[in-house]
Amino acid sequence: MATVDDVRGRNDPEIAMSFRETLGAQHRACDARLVEAERAVQRGDWAAATQRAQRFVDDTEAHFGFEELTLFPALAEAQPGAAAPIDVMRSEHKQLRELFAQFRDALDQRDANGVAEAVDIILLLLQQHNAKEENVLYPIADQVLSHERLIGKGLEKEQM
Repeated sequence: MATVDDVRGRNDPEIAMSFRETLGAQHRACDARLVEAERAVQRGDWAAATQRAQRFVDDTEAHFGFEELTLFPALAEAQPGAAAPIDVMRSEHKQLRELFAQFRDALDQRDANGVAEAVDIILLLLQQHNAKEENVLYPIADQVLSHERLIGKGLEKEQM
């Protein structure tokens, strides 16, 4: 997955990635992890499914954490008009976390139908959520925030 670690040392403006590129790549990587977990269930490989599901949740939580603890506060300060969309994103993160719990419960019960239903709902909501971030919030962030400085702040928080 493209993580904030992937941009460590990218202080050269010619090679620095945008928020849309960096965080959009994380979206796609997280989606792929979820699909990998579902495919493992379809094969009946519950151990692999559980492992891949945990990686999906961990990676998605790391992504949400960067947004909630670093990006969103900086964006709200730099662009007060972004407060309403940020509130929507935080609310959707909460809703998705609840769905992640249902997904893990279905895995724990080895309920293939429950897993499939949870994955379908999660993917649909993630697709809608990610489109809003990538087409609304990240372009604003790219205009008003320093990618390198903010990624550096995120890395400092991760290291604490």
